[in-house]
Amino acid sequence: MFLLTQFQPNAVPDLGELWWAFKNTFIQAMLSAVASLVLGIWASFGILNFSHSKSRMRLILEVLCLVPNFLPPLFILISILNFVDPFPMGVIGIALVHTVMNFGLVAVLFTSIVENKTGGVAELSLVEGASRWQFVTRGLLPMLKKDLWLLGLFIFVVCFGSFSVPLIVGGGKGTTIEVLIYEKIRLSSDWGGAVVLALLQSMFIFGLSIIVSRGKGSLASRYANLTLLRTRTGIGVIVAVSLMYLTGYIQGLVAGFGMLSTLYEYQSALIWSFVGSVAIGMAVGILCYVGLMAIAFCWPKPWFDKFLNGYVAPSTSLACFSLLILSPNEGIYPYLKIPIALMLLSLNGLFRMGWDSELRALENQTNIAYAMGASPLQIFQEIMFPQISGKAGVLAGIGAVWACGDFAVSRILAHRDLSIAMMTETLMSSYRLNQATVLSLLIILAGIICFALCIGGSRVLRRKFTS
Repeated sequence: MFLLTQFQPNAVPDLGELWWAFKNTFIQAMLSAVASLVLGIWASFGILNFSHSKSRMRLILEVLCLVPNFLPPLFILISILNFVDPFPMGVIGIALVHTVMNFGLVAVLFTSIVENKTGGVAELSLVEGASRWQFVTRGLLPMLKKDLWLLGLFIFVVCFGSFSVPLIVGGGKGTTIEVLIYEKIRLSSDWGGAVVLALLQSMFIFGLSIIVSRGKGSLASRYANLTLLRTRTGIGVIVAVSLMYLTGYIQGLVAGFGMLSTLYEYQSALIWSFVGSVAIGMAVGILCYVGLMAIAFCWPKPWFDKFLNGYVAPSTSLACFSLLILSPNEGIYPYLKIPIALMLLSLNGLFRMGWDSELRALENQTNIAYAMGASPLQIFQEIMFPQISGKAGVLAGIGAVWACGDFAVSRILAHRDLSIAMMTETLMSSYRLNQATVLSLLIILAGIICFALCIGGSRVLRRKFTS
């Protein structure tokens, strides 16, 4: 809405160009969602070999599943580009990267759904002598078709609005709407056309988000004996995908260390870029911490809860270009605008990573306090803050790690390379993948520093306000 007040479209968008970008975006998102569901369901059958939720082996498998989704996309891109040679640039390449990033999340979520919602049907099928294939096709999938639809739709929406992955591996034949918006402004300065594209994309994603927020899966029953679904090949899928991106990253490191002398020309820039990565990461961590606390202060309000569960994220290009025109893009301004944009793009993901359940666990305490006449500020300071500050610090640390590995947002809002991630992306774009892999080690170091500072800072604040 803000951009529409600033730039009026002068003509109807090129329908051929719009259809071409929309088709690429839709196809890669659909392929990503379907492939993630298929691999994720298969992998979940491997996790179910360890029915006890506190099993060490199950914990290892779940961590392996979630690592690609939690890491900044830059690391998965580097690993897959090193491993898959030649890499299929375009729609297929985008879908491949998205599948590796999201299949593990599907596996962990689907495992939880199966354990809670198949109940006695699984045990009855086992007693009656049904085969695994019969139970999966006639029992499991029909029972959970609504949950699978919602899960697939969520992955589709996330991939539909992706920007960083198509920017690197899309190529000329895989241009998505996000990349087209970026190119219209950066290359042709067509702000009016870019605003129309962003508006259409946002409306499409918003419509899908409403469907996701209104959906309700099957009612939970109880944990059950799921012997029919246990298969060792599911473990093999998790191990194979993990070895793929780990092997690719190690290959890049080995080759990159052999070419380390070629990085000497970047010595002076490396120091300032590393400081820039830590500064941006910490700024995002602080903003995410404040944002999570603001959500907690406004809790509980039914409309607010519904909004947060239905809202996915704004278009990356839309959010960044809105901030781009608010102030000059030189000096200290990029260091202010980049953290704000990353906070806007990350906060909802952090909310879904356990912040909502953390707040719901305190509802009984807050309701009692309200009944006894306590004010909202008093409830937040004395009841909620001491119990949620630690969790907020962990989530803010995750947001800071994502920020240390960001290059897409920074590429729009920065006039030069301000961080190690941007330098790494520059090397990747110039086909110096091995050197980029070595340089990415500094991103890990910056992320560890920011994560530790966020956790430590949250503990200090908790002690200060509770002493």
